[in-house]
Amino acid sequence: MVREDKRKKGSVKHGKRRGFSGKRRQEIADEFTNDANPRDANPQSLPGVSEVLPTNTTADRESVSTKKLLNSSFEKFESSRGILTREQARKVGLGSARDVEIATGFKIQDATLLSDCISAAAVCSSCRKATSKLKLYQRNSDREGLSESLFLQCSSCEVVTPLPTSNRLGGKGGVSHEVNRRAALASHQFGHAGLTQFCAGMNLPPPVGKDSYNKHLIKIEKAAKTSAEEVMKDAAKRLFEKVMSECPDDIEEDGEDLIAHVSVTVDGTWQKRGHSSKIGVIFVISVATGEILDYEVKSLFCHECKAHNNQDHEGEEFQEWKKAHEPKCEVNHVGSSEEMEAVSAVDIFSRSIATRKLKYTTFVGDGDSSSFGRVKEALDKKFGAAYEIKKEECVGHVQKRLGSGLRRYKNDMKGKKLLDGKSVGGKGRLTDKVIDKMQNYYGKAIRGNKGNLEGMRRSIKAIQHHMIKNDELTLEQQHQYCPKSSDTWCKYWKDKADGTKLYNEDNRLPEVFMKQLDPLFTRLSNDDLLRRCLKGMTQNQNEAANGVLWSKCPKTKFCGARRVRIAVCETVAVFNTGAASKAVIMNLCGVTPGVHTMRALRKQDDTRLKTAAKKVSMKYREKRQKLRAQRKSKGDKMAYQPGGFGLSAKPVDTGKKRKRTPKQTKTNDVNEQPQITFVMPTIEVVGKKRRT
Repeated sequence: MVREDKRKKGSVKHGKRRGFSGKRRQEIADEFTNDANPRDANPQSLPGVSEVLPTNTTADRESVSTKKLLNSSFEKFESSRGILTREQARKVGLGSARDVEIATGFKIQDATLLSDCISAAAVCSSCRKATSKLKLYQRNSDREGLSESLFLQCSSCEVVTPLPTSNRLGGKGGVSHEVNRRAALASHQFGHAGLTQFCAGMNLPPPVGKDSYNKHLIKIEKAAKTSAEEVMKDAAKRLFEKVMSECPDDIEEDGEDLIAHVSVTVDGTWQKRGHSSKIGVIFVISVATGEILDYEVKSLFCHECKAHNNQDHEGEEFQEWKKAHEPKCEVNHVGSSEEMEAVSAVDIFSRSIATRKLKYTTFVGDGDSSSFGRVKEALDKKFGAAYEIKKEECVGHVQKRLGSGLRRYKNDMKGKKLLDGKSVGGKGRLTDKVIDKMQNYYGKAIRGNKGNLEGMRRSIKAIQHHMIKNDELTLEQQHQYCPKSSDTWCKYWKDKADGTKLYNEDNRLPEVFMKQLDPLFTRLSNDDLLRRCLKGMTQNQNEAANGVLWSKCPKTKFCGARRVRIAVCETVAVFNTGAASKAVIMNLCGVTPGVHTMRALRKQDDTRLKTAAKKVSMKYREKRQKLRAQRKSKGDKMAYQPGGFGLSAKPVDTGKKRKRTPKQTKTNDVNEQPQITFVMPTIEVVGKKRRT
């Protein structure tokens, strides 16, 4: 009997895996089944948990990149095992999470607490002694960045059980650890130095070295470019279908292919303010759909070229390095930073037919930009008269021309007197507030008369006669060009219709300004300029894309061309499809998006939609306009004050003059001055008497 018992114990001992002997999955399920409420206790029974858990089989896993996203972020994450679907994202997205679920993803765990928990809850499966303790150790020589080599060791039999903190990409024997690739994906906005500081503050091991980090960025850049190209091709297809259904006359045949004529907005942005930037970016966005169709990144800087700049350029070693480096050199522009926009626009327009099956026939850009002339010249040289392109002005930039012209006139006339003997500025004259008001009226005149050239011309003339007096005409004649409708901005006609007394003649400029400002209004009401504004197009969508880009790659700190390109590709994906597009980039990098990642991306999309809905509301617009007007009126008038760090520090002017006490004059009267009397103490010495 004793031998049989020993044999049974031995079979159990040798049949189990050596090392850690915690509770197995089936044992946990059996214990939860015996509870009073197994549905709440067993994580597998929770709705939405078992179906969200990713499977490890590669056969069941389907690549996210094959399921391209449409406009909504989670549109094509349909039932795919191992990838979070749209319905599953709703279950684990913004809704409240379950109290109990199987732990997934990465955790920031205190190693001491983990070691104490394992020692208290588990015993060694090798010796199974009640007195044995499993202790947690780390092998520093095997650490690779954030991936540590941990192991459990029994205090009695010293059996070692490995406890890795991260899997390798590509399975066992892969090259990179998943945690290091995820860290590079999450930190490319603030770089390797920022990631190192974060790890130091969190008492984490340092990340991978600079060279390994750059290798991760190369992989990420390749995946980001692939994702952005697919997103832009999908945007081009949607635009083509829209033109086909709404404007079939804008479709032309080019051999066996069909080409759509579309309008695009073009705008460049630079990594550094001014025209001394080393890196420039240009986006081409569809006017009809508001999606990015193409981009270009130009760079004048390369880190490796700078590192080898001190070598002998005629030497054999340098020539060999240069030959091997040229295919991957980050410098792709020759010339000034200002020319980056024009050169990039030429490249994008030249490849539009081949890559997008689109012909950009309407160019919406800045009036002071040379890009249109360069693009037109390049297209005429490459395609001839078959490629016709026309220019449309951005209403927002045209609107600013009036304000810029008035401020330039005011600055040129500084210190000079007009015919009435007064200066240009001052109370009742051409102040900054009046300039902003006239600029806003000019923008409304263009936007409110889309497709109506005569209406634009009349509305611009109304601004001049409404804001400047003309004593030779009656008030009704002076306001004859102002709108007379019920919602008119002219208070003269508003009083006529409503019987109010809001109109104030003192708010207008004197008659002397009529002749002074007439050339400016004549130039800005030119038919050639107004014809380019008839469609009322703006570059606001380009400004929005630029804002998204530089939020991912701040201008305050220099970034290399590789990090800028990654940020540009992410901007394209986020701008067109939403935050969930980052899951595609992660999948292309070999990283499977987890539940927590998809939950965070879902929350970003919902927050973005709520913020956009709030900003387009009329209440928010009026508030934004008031704040902008206050900022403009106070910005130029605020002078430096020692200790004045805000508006609250500015002294309040009550209008009352403070009484000043007259200064006391000094007199030579001795009686009025304080007198100091020195008194010498009297000392009396008393001695003892002698005895006689």
